[in-house]
Amino acid sequence: MEKMHSKIERVVLPKVSTVVLIIGALTFCLPFWWLLVNSFDEAANLGLKLPPILWFRKDHTGIANFVSAFNAIPILKYYFNTLLITAAVIVLQVFNCCFAGYAFAKGTFPGKKIIFMLFLATMMIPFQLYMIPLYLVMNETGLVNTLFAIILPGIHSAFGVFLATQYIKGLPDSIFEAARIEGCSEARIFFTIVLPLSKPVIATLSVLTALGCWNDFLWPYLVLLKESNFTITVGVSMFQQQNGGYMGNTLAVALLAIAPIVTLYIFLQRFIIKGITAGATKH
Repeated sequence: MEKMHSKIERVVLPKVSTVVLIIGALTFCLPFWWLLVNSFDEAANLGLKLPPILWFRKDHTGIANFVSAFNAIPILKYYFNTLLITAAVIVLQVFNCCFAGYAFAKGTFPGKKIIFMLFLATMMIPFQLYMIPLYLVMNETGLVNTLFAIILPGIHSAFGVFLATQYIKGLPDSIFEAARIEGCSEARIFFTIVLPLSKPVIATLSVLTALGCWNDFLWPYLVLLKESNFTITVGVSMFQQQNGGYMGNTLAVALLAIAPIVTLYIFLQRFIIKGITAGATKH
């Protein structure tokens, strides 16, 4: 009986797990495949089919939906706005998180643990809770309907500070002691030692920040009023509201919106895994 159980655990369970994972992966990827197929289906504007079309049809496949989308909205402007916001938030947030992480990991100041715990507690506060006060602040400072209204709130990340702190804690103290003996200031230590040694966590924060900025919708939807300032997610939403009956065009715009960030994730996912693993195991 024990041998049978052992054989089941060694032979059957791994195969069952593999089948379950494959089914789960296919289920997850199916909506994206449907989006891809129907965005190139020139007949999709006439109405979506039931059962859904899951393969390219020779007589209906083309780029007419994309041409119509480019003619209908300034999608390149949306791309530029989103790229500008994403790049600015990545630079500012990564620097801010690493700087704070260095202070929490290697610094000595009164109440460090309490401040760190309070800082992490902000992760428990949902964005919807402080969304209205944040909007009022942006409105009073005249930043509503500007890209700064999105960039400035994005420079803070409690999770990023936690990740950087955990990683920098694992760096040998002897390196910092030797640098201080040589007369290096804390700023020089940060720029010449901490940042170069923190490449895994920097890459991780950069990718996660890029994903968050590119996919953010609610906050840009609230503070951006002019079409010339729209991000790609807001532009897609507005296009869908105005052209909801033309599903082919809508799906084409949606594909254009997610294509860059999906490509980025596919090529840089190893940095996410490496960085999170490193940050979780350093003490």
